Formats: sequence, C-alpha cells, structure tokens
Amino acid sequence: MTNDTTPHINIHDALLLDSDPESIVRYYQSWAATYDSDVTANYFGVQLIADLVQQHVQSSSTLSDIAASALTIMDVGCGTGLLGKPLHAMGYRHIDGVDLSAEMLAKAGESGFFRRLFEGVDIHQPLPAELAGAYDVAVCLGVFTPGHVLPEALYQLVGMTRPGGLTVISTRVPYYDTTDYQQVSDRIEAEGVAVLRKRYMNAPYRDDGDAHYWVYERL
Repeated sequence: MTNDTTPHINIHDALLLDSDPESIVRYYQSWAATYDSDVTANYFGVQLIADLVQQHVQSSSTLSDIAASALTIMDVGCGTGLLGKPLHAMGYRHIDGVDLSAEMLAKAGESGFFRRLFEGVDIHQPLPAELAGAYDVAVCLGVFTPGHVLPEALYQLVGMTRPGGLTVISTRVPYYDTTDYQQVSDRIEAEGVAVLRKRYMNAPYRDDGDAHYWVYERL
C-alpha cells in the first residue's frame, strides 16, 4: 500500500492540522461523535501495534515475568479508545490513556477498557509528575502523523516508562519523510535515554497508506 491519499474528508483534514494543541482540540471536539465509524474500516494499525506490544513484552528481559494483568500501559493520544479493545483481549487490565480532547476521552471512558484517563496532557511539554516513569509500556498509534506532534515528543513518550519499559509507536510514512524523526530517534539513543529494539518499515496502517513502527526500551 503506497497511496497516502484518503477519501474521507475528516481523516484528510486532520492531516492538515498545524500541530498546535488548541487547533487539535477544536478539530477533534467536532469529530469525536463519528470518529470510530470514520476510521475503523481497514485500520490495520490497531491490531498490529497491539500485537507488537504483546510480542515485545513477552521477549523483554524486564517485563516477560510480569503477568499481563499486572502490567501498566499508557495509551498516548488514545482518542476514543480503539486500542483498548485488543489490549484488553490480550489480558492487560491496567490501561490508562491521555488525550488533548475531552470529547474523545469521554468515548474512551465509555469503552470500559481504561483504568484512568487524563485530559489535556500536551506531550510537547514536560510530563506531569504522576506520569513520569510510571508505566511498563507506553503505546502511541496515529499521533506521529502530519499536523499533530513534533518528533521531539518522543522524549515524553519514552519518559513515561520506567527503566526497562517499552515504548511502541507508529509514524506515518509521509510524516517520517518530511520531519527529523529519524534524527530525534538517533539522538535519544546517543544520549542514553533509550535503545531502539526494533523498527518495522512500511508496514500496514490503513488503506490510505503505510506506517513505520518503532519499539524502544528505556535505559
């Protein structure tokens, strides 16, 4: 899949946002009611990234001995909570979420898959103390995409995990190609913040284009 155009106007317009939190909040406030029906068809990334979490937790020297029901997971940019369903089906029970949009979080809360939800966390800014180093896994799907966050937000995601914890994220291909994400990823490793354990390039995301998937371990 190499076509990165999309027939759906809401998805298309979301990719034209300017990474400003206020603009993003306004946009998703109006989209929350129809978001799930708009994006779920052929949204391969939801199950794929959940499978990557499972795979790398099970192979982790730090996390593999912890029962799934005891692991703590933070879904960053959780939106309406689509990722909660496959994670919950895998046995994970301590799933938290953050999102800028109160309307999207309300939908996530209705799903019943989340333990706690945090509104208004801007991952361009220093983390609230209660979220720093608090999780075994941070997962982020559909956020590193045109118009949403800057690559430097990767520091905040990794910062949510404890030493030995995992950060599993997706980057849309056009986002990767037009930003300095790779340089930020390289810098995180060079600074001894985290190590990149695995990178999956040009893997399925949606029917409107592919994504790269990244697995980091906090040092």
